[in-house]
Amino acid sequence: MNKPKLPNEEEIQQFRDAIADARPLAQDKIPPARPPRNKKTSVKTSAEPETRHLFYFSDEFEGYQADGNTISYVQPGEDPHLAKNLKRGEFQPAVVLDLHGLTQLEAKSELAGLLAYCQQQHFNCACIVHGKGTGILARKVPNWLIQHPNVRAFHTAPTHWGRDGALLVLLKTPDKTPDMR
Repeated sequence: MNKPKLPNEEEIQQFRDAIADARPLAQDKIPPARPPRNKKTSVKTSAEPETRHLFYFSDEFEGYQADGNTISYVQPGEDPHLAKNLKRGEFQPAVVLDLHGLTQLEAKSELAGLLAYCQQQHFNCACIVHGKGTGILARKVPNWLIQHPNVRAFHTAPTHWGRDGALLVLLKTPDKTPDMR
């Protein structure tokens, strides 16, 4: 193997002459950007709306029983075709909440934050990704959702939104929301 040839004195002097007028760059005093600390982002805007929305979720209540892989619910008094419209993808979610890797308590808190955020932003459709995994969140999320008065309907998401591991949720907008005092 050949060793690289070292520059001779003449080449070294030529290099020194070429950079003789060079000056160091001034520091611009802008620190490099730091990566975010936590990968999971929360849609929470303040503690008060989240607490109010969290109030509706009971872990003991199991009012939803799924038959098969498809999860579907329409609140009484709403158009029964809403679930079919969600299934067909006629409603596009304005926001997506990913609950992967969260505990039940964390997932419930994030879900309450999402519902508060959607109400504040006047969003009427959201996608909640609960995952397939062990199925704990897949069983809990529908039971939490049917307890909330702002939920009009939900259905297993179409393939491009997560299919069996996600739900599309149709929400009441604030002008259709009953007074929650």
